[in-house]
Amino acid sequence: LWAVGCILGELLNRSPIFPGESDINQLFVVLQTLGTPSEETWPGLSKLPDYRKITFPEAKPVPLEQVMPDAAPEAVSLVKRLLVYHSAHRIPAHQALQHPYFWSPPLPAPLSEMPRPPAEKAPPPASREYPTQQPIAELLAPANHLLASLNGAV
Repeated sequence: LWAVGCILGELLNRSPIFPGESDINQLFVVLQTLGTPSEETWPGLSKLPDYRKITFPEAKPVPLEQVMPDAAPEAVSLVKRLLVYHSAHRIPAHQALQHPYFWSPPLPAPLSEMPRPPAEKAPPPASREYPTQQPIAELLAPANHLLASLNGAV
């Protein structure tokens, strides 16, 4: 359900809520956003196998209302319940499905009643044409010559 919280947060925010550039950076961003977990918030944390391998500066959580400023309060509430470090404290799936977010407007509707985006007024962009008159061997000749000279064949 952690992944569901990340995906829902990303959909609501229209961008990643934890935009990491590597696995370590990703973890850093999560900790900077949700705050550094402790034994109090995540019992057994210090007993995890790789707990002492990497240390990060201690961080206080950023309110998710600031991370997702355009999201409805019910949506933020659900994401908060999904993005809880310790899985035993995270909202279970059957409770998540009963969360007020799913019972707040806009409610689900049949496809025939769904709003449609306005029709495009601008014509679609013209397709791009590339020159194909010149034989491929001629186009690749300079690159082949360069490769040959680098290999000492010229």
